[in-house]
Amino acid sequence: MKRTFPINVLLEGRRVLVAGGGKVGQRKVELLLDSGAEILVVAPVVTEELASLARQGRVLLRTAPFQPSDLEGAALCFACSDDRKVNHGILQAAREAKVLCCCADGNWPDGDFVTPAIIRSDDLTLAVSTGGKSCRLARFVKDNLRRHIEAVSATDLVIMGTSHECLSAEERQPFQLPPEERKRVGEMIRKVWGVQEFILLNTCNRIELIAAVSQEEGADALLRRLLRFDRLPSGGYYVKRGYEAFAHFCSVTAGMDSQTPGEFHVVAQVKDALAEAEAEGWAGAVMHELADAAFHVSKDIRHAIGALLDVQEIEDVALHFLDHAARILNGRRRALVIGTGVLGTGVLKGLQARGYVCTWVYHRNRPDASVDVRVIQLDDLPSVLPEADLVVSAVDVKEPVVRAGSPMNPEGALLIDLGMPRNLDPALASPSVVIADLDVLKHWYRTRNGSLGRAMAICRSVLDEHREIYDRIRSSLQGGRANGQS
Repeated sequence: MKRTFPINVLLEGRRVLVAGGGKVGQRKVELLLDSGAEILVVAPVVTEELASLARQGRVLLRTAPFQPSDLEGAALCFACSDDRKVNHGILQAAREAKVLCCCADGNWPDGDFVTPAIIRSDDLTLAVSTGGKSCRLARFVKDNLRRHIEAVSATDLVIMGTSHECLSAEERQPFQLPPEERKRVGEMIRKVWGVQEFILLNTCNRIELIAAVSQEEGADALLRRLLRFDRLPSGGYYVKRGYEAFAHFCSVTAGMDSQTPGEFHVVAQVKDALAEAEAEGWAGAVMHELADAAFHVSKDIRHAIGALLDVQEIEDVALHFLDHAARILNGRRRALVIGTGVLGTGVLKGLQARGYVCTWVYHRNRPDASVDVRVIQLDDLPSVLPEADLVVSAVDVKEPVVRAGSPMNPEGALLIDLGMPRNLDPALASPSVVIADLDVLKHWYRTRNGSLGRAMAICRSVLDEHREIYDRIRSSLQGGRANGQS
């Protein structure tokens, strides 16, 4: 074994001598043809393939034994005859002529360089060398790398996932990927042939694999199996490819595919997923470029939709929602309003104007005694809760004021939660108890006034304007290279 230093030699327009016209010399000539070198073949007898190359003018040919004068003007020399003594003599002559020489036989350790196992694909060149220790190993690695390059050339973005649009929260639960499970699944995905890089995004309403995947037969089936989506019907999950996958990722990052369109916390979730993928070795430059592009496009989407997704005067939205959902109460009009701040006061007035019989619940500040309504303290809430047909809560507390297991109206109830953090435990929901929190109200309002539809149309327009970003990423996925030295 010899220690070597890999380089790419610039041979265009320079002469290279190949001394030997058999199969070994032919292979060296075939490697040299793409270099742009002027190739001189010297040998008493040559293969038909070399003779044909000479007739085509692609190589120079001198059918005679090697002479030291053949080295004149040469940048490199290959000693490829079938005689070891002759090759050693060529090496000595090259040394005297100060021409670097490679011996393609047992003299190779005395030469100046060796040629590694080489793969060329368009502008990409890969070389594999074991320093002479194992040519068989070098060829084995080369052949596997060739398969990998062929796979890379057919690589594109793929997103496979499920979300609140496909499954309910209860149906999604078995497919969630907590940290340890995510790590286990990620390591298995890493071993799937054709998957170059990937991110696993796991949120409360979404489980997605975002990946650079070649069009390998069977890869989709393996990924579905690892994510357990093979247990779902076709409408229970989605697979998006190419530009559609890029547009989806940007839309998700902008919050447009969230349960509450326009929410911001998904950006942090995507960043965390990328950081995890990089730390685990699942993602590299390609996924980083993809995420950076998604962050950039998502900012433009948010800027373009502007105030369309803003919701003003949430108490008015709550009252309009109540008008829409009043059929749930079947004419029942007993209401509890929890909270005496601006929101609570506004809701109370709106309910009284609609004919509701209200009980007002305060936490710290008792409202003005002149208000014509029954007033109780928050500690007394359990005593009146079972009477309420409607509960609207807008109080500043850290924990829910109505928890799962609290006694509710046996006829059913509508609960509207305007608190942040939430005032009403989501676990209260049942066939007879309906809960609408801020997210539900905002989504309903945006859908009702048409702003959500307009925002989605603008989002699609912004995505189409940035399609060239996807084209650039796709080029890098498939081995595109910028001009320069690499």
